[in-house]
Amino acid sequence: MITTFRGRRLPLNDFEGDDAIAGPGWETCMDTAAGRAACWATNGRVCVSGRTVRKAVGPHDLDGISFEQADRALRTINEHLSVVHPHGWTQAKITPWLKAGKGLIVTGIYDTIPRAYRHQRSGGFAHAMFVTHFNRTGTAMRLYDPLNPDTNERGRNVPADILWPFLRSRGFLVGYVPLHHL
Repeated sequence: MITTFRGRRLPLNDFEGDDAIAGPGWETCMDTAAGRAACWATNGRVCVSGRTVRKAVGPHDLDGISFEQADRALRTINEHLSVVHPHGWTQAKITPWLKAGKGLIVTGIYDTIPRAYRHQRSGGFAHAMFVTHFNRTGTAMRLYDPLNPDTNERGRNVPADILWPFLRSRGFLVGYVPLHHL
């Protein structure tokens, strides 16, 4: 199995359902996606779980977190980490970004992803995932779904065309952790 892309190590999955947080609540998809993005951006030097991200969220939040909350949490964990939440991105901007392997936290309504590529039957909810890269032709991507319970896997290759309806469903809300030098 390929464990790198352009010199960057593919992180292991992090399942959002396996870590109870002290007090009520669990880590959520944005916590987990931000942790995978940090791991990718730092080439594994700062590899934090969604649980670690959730513990750094302040003030305490029982629900899913925003890009801004993920940014503050990562900055709390490591002053050299941040989440950038650009506005106005489209498929035309996202495609070359992911072909270059820059990584992207993506959000959308989960049931816009075909059932064969989802890890939960029901999907009528907003969800965040992390994509490390597209292949050279832009037809496949490495997807990290926080609902994937296989924590020994390093993402999953899926058809890239499943991404567009997902992103459109929430107006192309994306974010990224800027890449650190290899």
